[in-house]
Amino acid sequence: MLKSIFKDIRTIGGQAYIVGGYVRDKLLGLDSKDIDIEVYQISPQELEGILANYGEFRLVGKSYPIYLLGEYEFSFPQQIIEGRQKKKLIADPAMSVEEATSRRDLTINSILYDPLDDKIIDIYGGREDLKREIIAYVNRDTFQQDPLRILRVAQFKARFEFEVDKETEELCKNLILELKKIAKERIFIEIEKMLLKAKNPSIAFRWMKKVGILADFFPEIEQLSEIEQGEKYHPEGSVFEHTMLALDVLPIEERNITLMLAVLYHDVGKAYIQVKQSGDRIHFYGHEQAGADRVEEFLNKITDNKQLIEKVKKLVKYHMRPLNLRKHLSKKAIRKLATQIDIPQLLKLHQADVLGRGMQVDISYIDNIMEVYNEVKDEIKPLVMGRHLIDLGVEPSKRLGVLLKEIYQAQLDGKFSDLVGGLEYAKDILNLK
Repeated sequence: MLKSIFKDIRTIGGQAYIVGGYVRDKLLGLDSKDIDIEVYQISPQELEGILANYGEFRLVGKSYPIYLLGEYEFSFPQQIIEGRQKKKLIADPAMSVEEATSRRDLTINSILYDPLDDKIIDIYGGREDLKREIIAYVNRDTFQQDPLRILRVAQFKARFEFEVDKETEELCKNLILELKKIAKERIFIEIEKMLLKAKNPSIAFRWMKKVGILADFFPEIEQLSEIEQGEKYHPEGSVFEHTMLALDVLPIEERNITLMLAVLYHDVGKAYIQVKQSGDRIHFYGHEQAGADRVEEFLNKITDNKQLIEKVKKLVKYHMRPLNLRKHLSKKAIRKLATQIDIPQLLKLHQADVLGRGMQVDISYIDNIMEVYNEVKDEIKPLVMGRHLIDLGVEPSKRLGVLLKEIYQAQLDGKFSDLVGGLEYAKDILNLK
C-alpha cells in the first residue's frame, strides 16, 4: 500500500520520503514500528484526496496537519513562525529537501529514504555518524530553536550508546536554562524514552549530570552523588551511583514508566533525613517516607498525571517492605500489603534496589514473596459487600461502612475465606445468631 501512495503522490507532481527514526533504525539493523513520511510539493488537500483512497485516516492539528493512516504518519516540512506570545508551526510543502532536513535535530535523524527509487538521501552525513557512533547536530541555529533537543541527545545517547560530538555537547550546555520554558508534557516524553527504550538508562542520567542538566533541572537527583552509604553494604558508593545501577537492572520488557520513575526516585529521601551510623554501617531510617513525601513536588516538573504520581509515591513509600517480609513472611502479611500496593510492581522495584549494589546478593526471598502472593491474590477481593449487610438488616449509613471495614480486615486476617464464612462472621458481630 505504501508504495502505491508514494506513486500517487509522484503522479500529481509531489515527492514523498520515509524519514526519521525508521530510516535510522533500519540502517542500524533495528526493528522499527512507526513509519513517518514527509511529503513535498503538493497541498494538504491533495494529500487528503490520495489518502482517502486507502482507508479512513485521522487528522491531527490544523496549522501543522499530521495524517495518521494505520501505522503510517504523513506530514509536511515544518516552518516555525514567531508569534507575539509563542512560536507556531505551519506546514510548508514548497520547502526544499535541503532546507527541511537542515531543521532536523541530529544528523542520524536527517536521513531520508525513497522506496520508489530505493534511494537514500543523506545530505548531512547521518550514515557516517551512525558508523562512527556519533551524535551531532545538523544545524547550530535550528538546533537552538528547541531546547528540548538536549534531552533528545541524552535519550539517543542512552539508547544507542553513542558518543556526543564535542560541539553538540557544548551547545547543549548553553541551552540548559531554556529547558524550564518547555512544556512538561514534551519533557515527560523524552524522560519516558530514556527509561523505557534504553537498555542502560543510567547512560542518559550520567551524561545529563556531566553537562549540568541534573544540577539545574533535577537537583534532587544530582544531590544524591554527595550522599555516601557505607562500603560494606553499598560497595557501589554514593546514593547516585546506586540509583544509576538500579536503573539498569530490569530488562526492557519488564519495565513501565511507573516502575522506572519509582526506581529513579526510590532513595531520594536519603537526602532529607538524619543519618545514623553504627560501626561501618550507615542507616537512613525513614528515608522511604521522606522520599514519598517529596515525589509529587519532583514529578510535577514533568507531568500533571496525578494517578501516575500517586502510584510512584506508594512504591517509594513501601520499597523497603519486602526486606521485612523476608523474615516475617505470612499469608496474612501479604494479604494486608496487597490492599495498599501492587505487589508484583513492588517486588520488581525491590529487585532493582537490591541488585543495584554492585555485589552478589541472594534474592530468593523475592520469589518466596511472589509465591505466597500468587496463593492469596484471589483472597484479597472483599467477599462481603454492602448489599449483603443490608440483606442482614443493616441500614445504609456510616455504620455500614465501618462494619464493612471490620469484616474485610477479618478476611485479611484469615478468619474466613469464602462468602459463607464471611456472612457467618458478619452475623456474629451483628449478634444475629
